[in-house]
Amino acid sequence: MNLRKLIGLACALLLLSGCAQASPDAHQGMKMSAPVSCEIPGLVSAFDAAVPGSKYVVTDWQPSVGTDLYDAINNGGIACTYGIQVAEVGGTVLFGNLDSAQWDKKKSQWLADGQIAIDLPGIDESDAVILKEGSTGADEMHIWGVNLLIHGVWIQVNASFLQTIDEALPLIKAAIAALKE
Repeated sequence: MNLRKLIGLACALLLLSGCAQASPDAHQGMKMSAPVSCEIPGLVSAFDAAVPGSKYVVTDWQPSVGTDLYDAINNGGIACTYGIQVAEVGGTVLFGNLDSAQWDKKKSQWLADGQIAIDLPGIDESDAVILKEGSTGADEMHIWGVNLLIHGVWIQVNASFLQTIDEALPLIKAAIAALKE
């Protein structure tokens, strides 16, 4: 084998070995972080488009240890509720800065709790799971939610009025757009 072929083979092996050890977000090319404020015009608009009259609802969170809310807030994130407070309709978006091990631990629990893996259409997430409870034939689902990891940030979107992933996509996209570089 000549030297040129050996160098080419060595380069190819280096590239392949580097790919095998890539982090879950390596394909996305950037690491981002959770927003620091819930006053996010894009999320307010997305919720208002789904439920006219929606606004950001200031909430005094008091999370219990071991809950998703606790994990989001204690990992550099925030929790934001949008909707019509007096009508008790709306949703909450959690943002948390998780590493791969933290995500894997949470995902294992979500899967054990009945959530299912999903590939979100039109979203370049690293991973995602979805929870659907309630009757899809009813006017309102009691619980609907999705957890996704994108650019190193965990986003959880929960809403009482959603019934399909297509209905949720504008909210998910608005949440992703709120991430900080």
